[in-house]
Amino acid sequence: MTASSAVSSLPDLPESGGLCAIHQPSLFPRLTALAKLFAADYWIVLDDVQFTHRDYQHRARLGALDEPDRRQWLTVPTRLPRGRPTLIREALIDDPERARRKTAAMLRQYYGASPYWPVLAQALAPALDAFGAGRTAMVAESCSAGRAGS
Repeated sequence: MTASSAVSSLPDLPESGGLCAIHQPSLFPRLTALAKLFAADYWIVLDDVQFTHRDYQHRARLGALDEPDRRQWLTVPTRLPRGRPTLIREALIDDPERARRKTAAMLRQYYGASPYWPVLAQALAPALDAFGAGRTAMVAESCSAGRAGS
């Protein structure tokens, strides 16, 4: 096995014939990405490619429960220490504690009235804790890592 900075769902390579999914970390991944992870026998987080500001690596689109057509972007303010060629794993969160509070507040504002909020809040805890690492990819990876059997 070659050395890689990518994170895998399994510490060792599985037996041949398994289905592998490779995905860039996304802040609160869309259902299609989650379906891909759930269908895979193992998965790899591809974080050694260029960070893209116009992608979902540091942002998510929230839809209101009562008005699904009303949407708002949730963006984690991100700084690229090497400018445009910065890799996903190198991107830094500007003011991680403030970004964590803002993210938690927006999610509670949008989804706190849902009867499923207590379960969602519990599932979000690892992602909110990941803000402490100060890296955008760590937060995004933790949003996908809740997959059962990872």
